[in-house]
Amino acid sequence: MKKALTAILALLPSLALAAPAASAPHGRDPARFGEMKAKQLQMLSQHIQVLQSAQRCVQAAQTPQALQSCREALRQQVEAMRPGH
Repeated sequence: MKKALTAILALLPSLALAAPAASAPHGRDPARFGEMKAKQLQMLSQHIQVLQSAQRCVQAAQTPQALQSCREALRQQVEAMRPGH
């Protein structure tokens, strides 16, 4: 579970990296701010939902095998959220 959480947290910095706009220095295009903000909020909501699902799974796990299933499900969900999947 710790590795999966680390993987999710490792993805968070990529949220801050947006392609800079050609017309504004350092990617500070006011016209795109709202779009970028909405996208980041959506991605954060997805991460939170995945973590909450993993938390419920771990809380309900009664055996080591069930706990392993939770870890695998979390790993798959994190993988699915990566860009290009």
